[in-house]
Amino acid sequence: MSSFLKKVFIIIILGFIVHLSFISVFPQLKAWSISRQASENNNINTAFQRDLADSNSTQIIRPSADLLYGGCGYDVTYKPLIISTQLPSTYWSVSFFSQNTDNFATINELNESGENLKIYLFGPNSKPSKVSDGFIVVSPSNRGLMLMRQFIGNGSNFDELYNIQDTLECTLEGS
Repeated sequence: MSSFLKKVFIIIILGFIVHLSFISVFPQLKAWSISRQASENNNINTAFQRDLADSNSTQIIRPSADLLYGGCGYDVTYKPLIISTQLPSTYWSVSFFSQNTDNFATINELNESGENLKIYLFGPNSKPSKVSDGFIVVSPSNRGLMLMRQFIGNGSNFDELYNIQDTLECTLEGS
């Protein structure tokens, strides 16, 4: 094999290794950065609300201007988290992201059509008990993010959506 082909082969192998390293490490670093910011602001296991997304919005990654966002960063190491909210009459979803940013569960209007939603979020080492008044979700990591989205539509229901956003609660069980 010529010297040139050896160099090309080494560059391809190094590029492949760098690529694999990046795609396996970057999500962890991004989640760590978000988690660190939430911890510094005491926003873990506490609901947050966001205003309407625009071109300057950086709090939600790749926000849609058609959706109103709320959620909470969570830590379910020692106790389950109880998430409760009222529900809009339009499209909505509650998505859960593990510490490495994988979306591991989503609940939306196809799963629940009532006026209220209650979710019990357990950690990976928990033994969930049966519940009669909500959904059980088991996180693959102790820390992560829950994100609630509500469809805005033509904007005629802003007041309703903001009121629903204000009902979002994230509390540790027994707190």
